[in-house]
Amino acid sequence: MTRTLGRSPLLDSRLASASAHAKVILFGEHSVVYGAPAIALPVPGLSLTASARTLPGPVRIESALYSGPIADAPARLGAPATAIAETLDALHRPAADLTVRIDGSIPAGRGLGSSAAVASAISAGIAAWAGEALDEQTHFRLIQAAEAVAHGSASGLDARAVVADAPIRFRAGRVQTLPVAVPATFVIADTGVPGATREAVAAVAELLARDESGVHGIIDGIAAETQGAEQDLAAGDTPSLGRRMTRVHELLRELTVSNERLDRLVDSALGDGALGAKLTGGGRGGCIIALAESAASAELLAARLTRTGAANAWIVTAEDSTDGSAA
Repeated sequence: MTRTLGRSPLLDSRLASASAHAKVILFGEHSVVYGAPAIALPVPGLSLTASARTLPGPVRIESALYSGPIADAPARLGAPATAIAETLDALHRPAADLTVRIDGSIPAGRGLGSSAAVASAISAGIAAWAGEALDEQTHFRLIQAAEAVAHGSASGLDARAVVADAPIRFRAGRVQTLPVAVPATFVIADTGVPGATREAVAAVAELLARDESGVHGIIDGIAAETQGAEQDLAAGDTPSLGRRMTRVHELLRELTVSNERLDRLVDSALGDGALGAKLTGGGRGGCIIALAESAASAELLAARLTRTGAANAWIVTAEDSTDGSAA
């Protein structure tokens, strides 16, 4: 399938923009790096926009973290700076006379795909500004270039999930939309502490070097629960789906990627009636995701998690895309 991204509104004024949304991993953290499947949900309620406009002088970036020439941008803006540079190169455009502004609500460092979403919006926005179109694979490649700066080695899951409009299954670079029999409502709760993806990935690799059979056993266990979760979503079996989430959290704890704050929020969610809960993303900070019994109970669960220590909480619903709805 080929999808064209990037349009050219307001081309004469040399101004254009594009948006991308957050994502949340439901199953497959860390195991996806070793070839196991993963399930991710788009989070349209958290999004950001990159606006590109002509401004004489060096290429500039404007954001809440820094505004100025990308040549002087701090290291933590390496991913968006890379997205700008790589996109201009792909479009054969000179690296000058362009300013890119980033606005949005996706918190950084929480495992919600902020770096991939920024890169997605930047590359599509610059393409629109240039009056060009990005095919799906070029868009993916540009996001991945930025992700390599942000995370080192990136599986490609985030790059696919931040442009998806429904739940997806990802494995070894291949992506497909998942059927969902009944809407499933989740609460994402933020510990308030940035995750440590690089540190967590390195810890898993170190553990693997010490105990190869043990770690592969855990990875196989996560993969089995992920495959079972696909069946639960297709059948609408939310109680089973929730139990799988909680079991996977225990497996991720064995991989040493959880921490006290994440465990506390998971325990709190389960104590407040969630059908299941687990960390989401790289771990050692960031967020958890909890499956609510219903859409109504999700509101109560989000409020309770906020009262018991979550810095923020968001609600996302996984739905079947065949009826025109989006997760």
